[in-house]
Amino acid sequence: MGRSSMAQGLLHWTRWRGRLRRRDFLLRLVIATAVFTVLFVFLDRVVSESSTLLLYPPYFTVLASLFARRLHDQARSAWWLLVPIIPVLGPLILAWRLLITPSTHGANQYGDDPRLRGYDYLQVAIHEPA
Repeated sequence: MGRSSMAQGLLHWTRWRGRLRRRDFLLRLVIATAVFTVLFVFLDRVVSESSTLLLYPPYFTVLASLFARRLHDQARSAWWLLVPIIPVLGPLILAWRLLITPSTHGANQYGDDPRLRGYDYLQVAIHEPA
């Protein structure tokens, strides 16, 4: 993997546009949290406790990006990320939206349905007899 493709792969995690289906959202959330945890423990034990503060901005950027794209998959704006400001119910509502609410079917204003990418239902395979 070259440098440019590696950089593009890392930037893909912080992309704010597009849609992210629930399965991919959960997988990326687990991976991001695992990487954060491993780096946190490493920096805490090897360098210093204060060095772990460097991990929070990139981690929260990745989380916000994942949350925004998951909301886009439901045809909702990233402004929904402000819902947790509402005491008690806000975080529960956002968690419900991110984890339980299904995606919109078909394309919406944020892009094509990620479940249908790569599928062309109008294309018919024709096999000629040999």
